[in-house]
Amino acid sequence: MAKQTQNIRTLGNYSLSAAVVTVAALVLTGCGQPSLVGSSSLAAAESEASAGQSPSAAVSTKAAPAKPAALDPEAVEAAPAVDATVPAVEESEPALAVAPQSSIDPAAATQPAAADRSGLVTGSYQPSTATTGVPAGTVLTPHNTSGADLVITQAGTVLDGLDIYGDIKVRAANVTIKNSRLHGGTHIPGSNTGIIDANSSAVSNLVVQDNTIIPDQPSYYRDGIVGHDYTALRNHIQGTNDGLGIFNRPGGPAAANVSAEGNYIHSLTFWSNDPAHSDGTHNDGIQVQGGENIRLAGNNVVANAVLGEGSGPNPRGDHAGIGIMLQQNVAKLANVVVENNWVDDGQTSINIANGVYANITVTVRNNYLGRNQYDFGSGSTYPIRIISRSASTVYGLDSNRWADTLGLLVEGRDGGIRYNS
Repeated sequence: MAKQTQNIRTLGNYSLSAAVVTVAALVLTGCGQPSLVGSSSLAAAESEASAGQSPSAAVSTKAAPAKPAALDPEAVEAAPAVDATVPAVEESEPALAVAPQSSIDPAAATQPAAADRSGLVTGSYQPSTATTGVPAGTVLTPHNTSGADLVITQAGTVLDGLDIYGDIKVRAANVTIKNSRLHGGTHIPGSNTGIIDANSSAVSNLVVQDNTIIPDQPSYYRDGIVGHDYTALRNHIQGTNDGLGIFNRPGGPAAANVSAEGNYIHSLTFWSNDPAHSDGTHNDGIQVQGGENIRLAGNNVVANAVLGEGSGPNPRGDHAGIGIMLQQNVAKLANVVVENNWVDDGQTSINIANGVYANITVTVRNNYLGRNQYDFGSGSTYPIRIISRSASTVYGLDSNRWADTLGLLVEGRDGGIRYNS
């Protein structure tokens, strides 16, 4: 596996006042949960490798498309089969004794946010730093400053108003994480994971709300939030590999049960030395890989990319992979609604791929598409890309609009809606 450049810096002193924190219980634990989180496929819906999550032994809290040949956007490519198996054993790996390192502008973590968000109506406004992340005036308490994995095993745990270090492994029901700054782990993970990992079979009704999620140690293995049975509301996510990863648990129920509303996702971190892709990471703002009962509403997804520390150049310039990827790698999709989102940038803004299944049915309606996609040549771009016309049923497709003029998208090279075949 290609190794990421890792630098060491000294942690600054904390001078934050204490805030009210509700935690059900504290426990020492060093075990993790295997997970499957794929790196993104682009327009041709290439296969994703599954990987077990590599945990850290530490103090824990209970409480492109393969690119078309010669950049020909009209090329038709078949989606290969995907090995979606998950390792059956747990591993234990000590966290590296290094301080966080980031190529992200630290000022981005302190942007002001609306203190009172009770009047915000999903889809009626374009999320930004002013309406996502830690609300203005929130006093944060440093928590788990060692940066080791934070494993939550107590049902009903609430983490509120914290400055949290370490990747959070949720292994319980009815957990709430809100009004907090999430730094992620201080080590480079050994396999795919998220700053919040919700892959455990014990997870249900996880709420992740009004958090600033920016890794101190970006990695091609560190996404924002990944898994199933969670609600992500008004989070500011930046600098991760993918922003949100959504899929039902392989081998478990068909339902994913995920709602993502009012989030702001942008500036994902590109790595040229991604072990899964020869052309570097395929960063996605939101990557849906399978499952039922998924709603993406009123999010602002800007699929641009910044270079990770020590990374070579991005072949797509400052474009990431996909803004919103709907792809059937882990399971068949059902009851999936994508509506009232602002989506721009990337190699494609919204990509719909039947993947390893014969057909796909989704609802994609009333979204606002930008015009800043990767140029395949002579101005050829893909705001909404559907891999197979015959295999795809997309309800609401003709209701999507250009964000600048509010004109409706239409099918065609310059119309905003395009099919591979």
